[in-house]
Amino acid sequence: MARYTGHDLAICWSYTGGSVWLEEDFRSLDTTESVTDANSTAGNDTYAGHLPTYTDASASLEMVGTTGSGTIHWAKVAPTTVGTLVWYPEGTATTKPKHTAAAYISKRDKSYPYADVVTVSLGFQFNGAIADAEVA
Repeated sequence: MARYTGHDLAICWSYTGGSVWLEEDFRSLDTTESVTDANSTAGNDTYAGHLPTYTDASASLEMVGTTGSGTIHWAKVAPTTVGTLVWYPEGTATTKPKHTAAAYISKRDKSYPYADVVTVSLGFQFNGAIADAEVA
């Protein structure tokens, strides 16, 4: 099976005010899907029983802060901004995988270390299922 690195990742955040490509200075994009369950243990069960109920998903993005256009990006990723996150793990060439999720910005942090680069961290809370497709 072929392996790949995150080098070719492309990330687009679209919202009512426009869209912005966020991969230029990214360090990592982490997506998480988790299932909440109901405890179905009853009676004389000797092991806990579980039933899956719903799935929750989110993403976190870490980027290196930039001068100039960094201010424009900062305004487009304000907390509570609602939009769509689209990420292309292997780039945007035809037939490569593409993932889309309705989301809102749940967290926005900026770190100014004394002797290192400025970093920006964003949290995205997905609002529904991730749509998996191929780039057309």
